Amino acid sequence: MIAGHGGNIAEAAAKMGLKPSDIMDMSSNTNPLGPMPGMLEHLKNSMDCSVNLPEADAGSTTRAFADLHGLDPAKVLAAGGTTQFIYSLPRIFPTGKALILGPTYSDYADACLMNNMPFARGFTEPGDSFKHDPADIASAAKDSQLVFLCNPNNPTGDLYTPDEIRWTSEKRPETVFVVDESYLPFVRDYADYSLANDGQSNVIVLSSFSKIFKVPGLRIGFAVAPTRLKEKLASYQLPWSVGSLAQKAVSFAADNYEDALAYVEKTAGYTAREHKIMEGRAASAKGLTAYPGAAPFVLFKLPERLDAQAVWKGMLENRLLIRNCSNFQGLGPAYVRISLKDPQSNAKAADLLASLANDFIEKESA
Repeated sequence: MIAGHGGNIAEAAAKMGLKPSDIMDMSSNTNPLGPMPGMLEHLKNSMDCSVNLPEADAGSTTRAFADLHGLDPAKVLAAGGTTQFIYSLPRIFPTGKALILGPTYSDYADACLMNNMPFARGFTEPGDSFKHDPADIASAAKDSQLVFLCNPNNPTGDLYTPDEIRWTSEKRPETVFVVDESYLPFVRDYADYSLANDGQSNVIVLSSFSKIFKVPGLRIGFAVAPTRLKEKLASYQLPWSVGSLAQKAVSFAADNYEDALAYVEKTAGYTAREHKIMEGRAASAKGLTAYPGAAPFVLFKLPERLDAQAVWKGMLENRLLIRNCSNFQGLGPAYVRISLKDPQSNAKAADLLASLANDFIEKESA
């Protein structure tokens, strides 16, 4: 398992001699508005379900998720987080090779390593974004059976249009494209960007319920795939992989359909506004670059020679935990990522980051 995921607030608190509750966790990417109103109360009132086994195949949960998104339930699988699918996918191609479009989420490569699947990484030169050209993707995927593409991408926030991904996958019909849409509900009009209902024969879409509804401790994820690929993926899924409370959370969202859609829409609007505000507040710092993105986090490139670990420590000393991006292949120690939270915390983080950058520049030039 890769070390260095976001969200390890207990370890950070121990280093500082603090309680986890003393620190604002801006390293993990979940809904900044909190859980959907009413969901936690519903889960508290549903605790008695924990004394019985959940549905082995999470069938009702799959149907509830399909209803929520207007999908054919016959093409949907449920699991204890999208991570389970990511680690199962290489097993479908025991003699294949993968292409990972980076810089991106580390578990795609970790899953390939765990399953002895050879892989190549595709990188772009950082400019205004890290987005890959569709023609370049198609060319790089020539000998690959599997392509991992995160949309919008973690940690860069780059967003691909459906036409860009569709064009690329059609150029390589023999290659399976895994489109991880875990952060797509944070985008305004996200359904217009999703490929979950597109019906392409070589595209598998991953969708995280836990992130947008801010219940990451429950671990809930879904895969949407054509029948041929769904059957292959299902053969590696474990029974009872979605816990009882997790299934209750999904049914609550489906049973409160209009409220759930309004909550997601409100989240997307908030994310877009706060992302712009954080970019603007950081713009005052010399040598600090904030990348525009369509996700609930902002990627920053630090001034030359300012190390991400030093920034991470400086932020933590002010009780803010951010993501050191040193272990993202293709980024390295010049980058940090800050997840959006409440407006006051976002402003504090942006101002503190700008201050650390300015102080460093002044010392360098002294």
